[in-house]
Amino acid sequence: MLTDLYGISLALTSLLLLAALLWSVLLRRKVKEQAERIHEQLLRGSALEKKYTDLFENANDVIYTHDMRGHFTSLNKAGERVIGYSHKAALGMSLRDFVVPEHQQRFDEWLKICPDSKASPNCELTILSATQQRSTLEVCARLLRREGQPLEIEGIARNITERKKVEEALRQSEERFSSAFRVSPVAIAICDVSDNRYQDVNESFIRMFGYEREELVGRTGRELGIWYDSSQEAAINEMVAVGQSVCGLECHFKAKSGKPSIALVFVERIQQSSASSYLFVAHDMTDRLNLETRLREAMKMEAVGRLAAGVAHDFNNLLTVIQGHTALALMGQVDPKRMTHSLEAVSNASERAAHLVRQLLTFSRKQTMQPKMVNLNEVINNATKMLGHLVTQNITLKFHYAPDVPSTVADVTMMDQVLMNLTVNARDAMPSGGSLTISTAVTQVDARYVKNQLGSREGKFVCLSVTDTGCGMDVLTQARIFEPFFTTKEVGKGTGLGLATVYGIAKQHEGWIEVYSDVGKGTTFRIYLPTDTTIAPAQPQRPPAKLLEKENQTILLVEDDSKVADLVRVVLTGSKYRVLEARDGIEALQVWNEQKGEIDLLFTDIMLGSGMSGLEVAENLQALKPGLRTIYTSGYSQELARHRNEMDEGVNFLAKPHSPSNLLKIVERSLNTPDRAESARAA
Repeated sequence: MLTDLYGISLALTSLLLLAALLWSVLLRRKVKEQAERIHEQLLRGSALEKKYTDLFENANDVIYTHDMRGHFTSLNKAGERVIGYSHKAALGMSLRDFVVPEHQQRFDEWLKICPDSKASPNCELTILSATQQRSTLEVCARLLRREGQPLEIEGIARNITERKKVEEALRQSEERFSSAFRVSPVAIAICDVSDNRYQDVNESFIRMFGYEREELVGRTGRELGIWYDSSQEAAINEMVAVGQSVCGLECHFKAKSGKPSIALVFVERIQQSSASSYLFVAHDMTDRLNLETRLREAMKMEAVGRLAAGVAHDFNNLLTVIQGHTALALMGQVDPKRMTHSLEAVSNASERAAHLVRQLLTFSRKQTMQPKMVNLNEVINNATKMLGHLVTQNITLKFHYAPDVPSTVADVTMMDQVLMNLTVNARDAMPSGGSLTISTAVTQVDARYVKNQLGSREGKFVCLSVTDTGCGMDVLTQARIFEPFFTTKEVGKGTGLGLATVYGIAKQHEGWIEVYSDVGKGTTFRIYLPTDTTIAPAQPQRPPAKLLEKENQTILLVEDDSKVADLVRVVLTGSKYRVLEARDGIEALQVWNEQKGEIDLLFTDIMLGSGMSGLEVAENLQALKPGLRTIYTSGYSQELARHRNEMDEGVNFLAKPHSPSNLLKIVERSLNTPDRAESARAA
C-alpha cells in the first residue's frame, strides 16, 4: 500500500517537475520574444528619433521652440545660421533680441495671440544676426500645452529674404515701367492680344490722337478710325498674333480732329499676370519730317542761289563777247578782214553757252537721254584716244577692264562726258605728273553695303573707277565737291560744274557715285551703273525712199518765239523748202485745214505758249494724217522728260540751240524716210 502511494507520489512529482520545466521553457521563450520586441521597438524608436532629429537639424527652414517669455529652448542648424549663434549660445536668449526695432511691436502683439489660438497667424519679421546681416522670416507657430497649461511655443520660420528681394526688384521694376509709361514723350499703349483693345494709354498717346483716356481704353484703333491705311493695322495684328515683333514700321495716322501724322511703330508681346498683352509704341515723326522738309528746301534754295550766281557770272562773260563783237559789227568799227574773227568769237561763245546749259540740265537730271544697251569696256576703249589728248605727257594713263562685263543701259555721249570730266579733274590734281587708272568691275551690292553707303541699293552693278595719284582732298572738300559751281581751282580755271555734272549723270542712269580720297595720297571716283535695267527694242531699219524735190516739200513750223521762228524759216527757205508758220497749236490746226493736209513735215517746239503743247499738236495732226513725219525741238520742258523714250536725237528730236547744218540734216533725213503708211505698204 505504502509502496503504491510512494509510486503515485513519485509519478505526480515527476509530472509536476516536467510541467514546471515546460512552463519554464515557454516562459523563457516568451520573455525572449518580448525582449526582442521591446528591443525592436527601441531600435525603431531610436531610428525614428534619429530621423526626426535629422529632419529637425537639416531642415532648410528654421525650427525652434521658446518659452512663454520668448527665450529659445531649442534651435536647429538653419536657425543657428540665421541668428549667427550656436544652439547652446542661443539657449536662454530671446527671439525678440534679434528682431529689428521697427518690427518689435509686431512681434510682441503676435506673441500675445499665440496662447489664445491653436495656431497663430503667420508673422513676417526682419531679424538682425550677430554679424549684422538682415534676414526676413515668415514665422508660423503653435502653442504646446501640458495638462492644459501653456508650456512653450513651437515655430517654423522660412527665410524669405531672397524672395523679398525679388519681389522688391519686381515692384521697383513695375514702378519704373509705370513711371516711364506715364511720362514718356513717346505714345505708348498696352493692348489685349485677343481683340486689340487698349487696356491702358499714356499721356503722350492721348495728346497724339486727341482723345480722352475714357474714349480710348476698351476700344480698338479701328473703332476709333486712327489708321489711314487699314492694311497696316491688319499686318501688325497678324504679326502680333503669331508672336512676331514690329520694329520701326512707318505708319500713317489721323487724330480725332483729322490732323494727319506719321509715326514709327514698335510692337512687342508682354506678359501681365495671366493675361497676354502687347506694347504698342508710336514715335511721332511728323514734326521732325516737317523740319527736315523745311531744311531741305532751305538747302535747295541755297544751292539755287549759288547756281544762279555761277550761271550769271559765266553767261555775263559769254554775253559780253557776243554783244561786244556784234555791236562793233553793227557800228561798222570792225575791219572787214577781221569780220571773220568776230563771227568766230560769237560762234564760239554761243557754243560755250549751249554747253553750259547742257551741263546744267545734266546736273539737274533733265538732259534728254538717248539710252541703249552698251558694254562699258567698249565705251571706255572707244574714248581712249580722246582721253589721251586730255592728259599731259608726265601723266601715265592706264586701263584695266574686268572680263565678261555685263551690258548696261546708258547714254554713250553722257558716259564720254563722265570720263572726260573725271580725267580733267585728275589731270589738274597732278600738276607734277602721276598715274591715272581707269578700270571696270562687276559688283554685287548686298544689304550690309547699302546700310553703310547712302544712295546705294542692292543688286548687281557695273562699277567704273577713275583713280589718280594726285594731291587728294580733305573731308570738308569731299563733302562739297558735287555742289554746283563749287571748285578748288583758281578763278578762270574751272566752272565748278564738272563733278556736279558727273553726279547728275550717275543719278539719271539710276546709279550713284562714291569718292575716296586722302590728302597727298590721291583720289578714286567710283560710279555704279545697274545691269538689270531693260530698254525698249530698237526699231527696225526703214528702207531708203526715193528722194523728193525740196520745192515740192512743205513744212509746217510751229514756234512761239518769233526770233527763233525767223531763223528756222530763213534756213529752210534758203534750202528751197516751202515753209508755213504757226505761233501756237490753234493756229497750226487752222493752217492745216487751209492747206487741206498737204503738209509733208511738222516741225514743232514741244513747249508752246498756248494751252496746247507741241506733243498735242502732233497727236491731233497725226490723227488726221497717220504717218505724218514729225520733228520735235526744245530747250527743255517737263513733257520732254516724260516722253524721252519717244525722242531720238537726230531722228525726230533736235535740241536747242541747234546749228543750221544740224537743222537741215535732220529735216532731210526725216523727209526722205518712209512714213508708217509707206512702210506698211512695203511690208
